[in-house]
Amino acid sequence: MNLKDTRTQILDAAQELIQRLGVNAISYQDISVAVGIRKASIHHHFPTKDDLIATLLDRYNAYFLRLVDNIIAMPIPADEKLRRYCGLFEATLSSGNHDKACLCGMLGAELATLKNPLVERVAVFYRNNEERLATILNEGRNTGVFGFPGDVKAMATLIFSLLEGGILIVRASGGVEQYRAVIEQLMQLVKG
Repeated sequence: MNLKDTRTQILDAAQELIQRLGVNAISYQDISVAVGIRKASIHHHFPTKDDLIATLLDRYNAYFLRLVDNIIAMPIPADEKLRRYCGLFEATLSSGNHDKACLCGMLGAELATLKNPLVERVAVFYRNNEERLATILNEGRNTGVFGFPGDVKAMATLIFSLLEGGILIVRASGGVEQYRAVIEQLMQLVKG
């Protein structure tokens, strides 16, 4: 059996809790209960909550962007790339009790309570995603798959905002099926 090291278990538990409850609703006590360790063990790895969140953001950003870059590199039409990109958000919502949101979406909702280095990490995640969406949208326009009017960067921002904000809204009002319907509407919009 391959047991995760304590540091990874702490990060995994913190991510799960933040994606479900938000950063301000959790404490080291919640994480210690989830992992089955003492709070002092968490402080050993992450002296402050900001240290924990910064490490978590760096890990999440690298992981998520690897997934997106793999989608972009696939030899498939741009509309399928966009659908798979949207699927990353849907998969997050669909996991567990259908109550998880993107880590950076949850942190973005609580941005006013985060310190600047953390705010910048969240902003970097947003920028990186919008840039990659613009890559997919440009490819789709150049191949005739997408016919939406207007600026590609503005459309990338619209799509990213819809996916991040939409996941927060449907958690309260409609769940996965409503989110899928929103994605279908989005696909029609970009096709023009």
